[in-house]
Amino acid sequence: MKQILAVALLSCIPFSMGEQPASLKTVALFVEGDSSVIPKFTNVCREMGPERGLDLKFVDKVEEKYDYRVVLSAEGTGTWNYAQGNIVVLNPEAKVIFTVMRSNRLTAKGATNALAKEFVKVLARYLDTHK
Repeated sequence: MKQILAVALLSCIPFSMGEQPASLKTVALFVEGDSSVIPKFTNVCREMGPERGLDLKFVDKVEEKYDYRVVLSAEGTGTWNYAQGNIVVLNPEAKVIFTVMRSNRLTAKGATNALAKEFVKVLARYLDTHK
């Protein structure tokens, strides 16, 4: 009886050995700004990108070919202030595409984490790759 139940359960699970994963849209980004938080930003973007249909690549020099230029700033906390940050996203012709701002975080890296997650969501909506 257990074998029949196991076979019945397994037959309900989709088997995808021959299926290809959904293709991701490759997007090249040039990130500049606060160098202390850029590594955090790029790591979170690389993590979140595939969930939103994006394969995010990062270039090191403005002379390299890129799809979007990301200007990132984040500042830490003070005695009475929380950390905040913002992003301005431009196309290669330097026209603003969108901006993202996050505040009320405990640290600059916390603000950067929130910025990166929101950036990926907005970029995916903009490029129509979101799920």
